[in-house]
Amino acid sequence: MIGEESSPNVAPKTAKQRIGLIGAGRMGTGIGISLLRHQIELHIKANKTRFGADRLTGAGAHEHPSIAELARHVNAVVLSLPSSREVEAVCLGQDGLFVHMPRGGLIIDCSTSYPASTVALAEQAQKCGLSFMDAPVTRSPEQAELGLLNAIVGSNEKLFPVAEGILGAFCETVLHVGDVGQGHKLKLVYNSMTMGIAAVAAEVCQFACGLDVDLVTLRSLVSRGSTNSGIFQAFVSFLLGEKPDVLAISIANSAKDIECAVRLAGESAVPVPVLAAAAHKLNVSVVAGKGELTLPHLSRP
Repeated sequence: MIGEESSPNVAPKTAKQRIGLIGAGRMGTGIGISLLRHQIELHIKANKTRFGADRLTGAGAHEHPSIAELARHVNAVVLSLPSSREVEAVCLGQDGLFVHMPRGGLIIDCSTSYPASTVALAEQAQKCGLSFMDAPVTRSPEQAELGLLNAIVGSNEKLFPVAEGILGAFCETVLHVGDVGQGHKLKLVYNSMTMGIAAVAAEVCQFACGLDVDLVTLRSLVSRGSTNSGIFQAFVSFLLGEKPDVLAISIANSAKDIECAVRLAGESAVPVPVLAAAAHKLNVSVVAGKGELTLPHLSRP
């Protein structure tokens, strides 16, 4: 199995660990805060915006100007990036982790990445004397900061306990689902259901508004049946002005995730016409210039 020959030089749970974090966005910042709370020596490479980096350095993290510099100071790296494209760039570039990280190091990809890319990166990492695994997460940045994420881990049996010791700092549940790539497969299936429900819930809210159906009454009815969902509840709370910041994921990121899922289904010869329709609805919003808006804006008439 991939990575079986690697021997990660990661300290045990009780020792002072030196961990890198690449991707100090909203989710990455929450992950970093939890790592620091566990007395972990955290090294970061700043994101495009300074907010996350400033919070983390203010809490004790060490910031580095390049990935190469960060790589030399750590024995494990957590990635929290938008997609496989950024993960590949961080790992494979001349300034990247595969070139500059000490042999025996471990890379944990908490991004929502494409499984085929993940498997290829794990194979290349092994050639460089490194270990690479997927551990995409569910839940929100706020829950990341509280250490309440769920991680879906794809790794061999030997490496899983090592990853579990790191992931446990910011996750409530760490679930091992198989070898490398299986975590990202499951995350795409999970996200496809999430975004499919979001597309239906958004359209139902628009339908109700178009018929002058009161949203409070609709919510009361839905809450009493098996049709109820957290996404529908979030959309109604958003439309009623109760929770304007609920579900902060962007429409563009949502569209990316379900597009990846539909692509994976196509490559696996699995027909998913309903998910494809949901992906189209999200893409229409992106083309209309709404990509940077949060997902609940999909429900506006």
